[in-house]
Amino acid sequence: MPVIVLADASGSMDGDKIIRLNESIGAMIRAFAMEDSGRGEIHVAVVAFGGAEAVLHQPMTPASRTAWNDLAHGGRTPMGSAFRLAQEILDDPELVPDRAFPPALVLVSDGMPTDADWDSRLDALLSSKWGSRALRVAVGIGTDRTDEAEQVLRTFSTPGVGVLRTDQVHDINGLFRWVTATVTSALHERTGQRAVRLEEFD
Repeated sequence: MPVIVLADASGSMDGDKIIRLNESIGAMIRAFAMEDSGRGEIHVAVVAFGGAEAVLHQPMTPASRTAWNDLAHGGRTPMGSAFRLAQEILDDPELVPDRAFPPALVLVSDGMPTDADWDSRLDALLSSKWGSRALRVAVGIGTDRTDEAEQVLRTFSTPGVGVLRTDQVHDINGLFRWVTATVTSALHERTGQRAVRLEEFD
């Protein structure tokens, strides 16, 4: 089951925001590693967007073999570049083969995209083979997001899932616990595995 995290690493994510985000992604990957079994395993990639364009911070790798390296932050918010890079990963049959479970995409941001063509790149991702079938979860951070930024997160999210929001930086960890539980539950449904309780990966 492929999981791609699109992580905002722009300059506005400074201080506790980037610290908590790094902690949360690391904890999520460790939890996913516990889910690996003969029936299915979770593979994780992390796309970081900050500065001029998005970069592949963590290539698609089984969670059990992933050593998390913290994100640095700075620059603008090239979210459209992240959408493009996520689609390239999903369209690569060596990374996401036909036999894969439908993926999960997790978008985390505290602001509005700064690249001009972000909307066309989001449309392309959502209409792609795997993007249209993915479980898509958006996490909004901070109190200063505009209505337009909120609309981007809503458009990205799977209908009915909604947008996870936090005005308090310390709540990022809790939101990622919810994301982790949601993704692992999707894997359990597809493989018939026992659901793992949240306290098992504290």
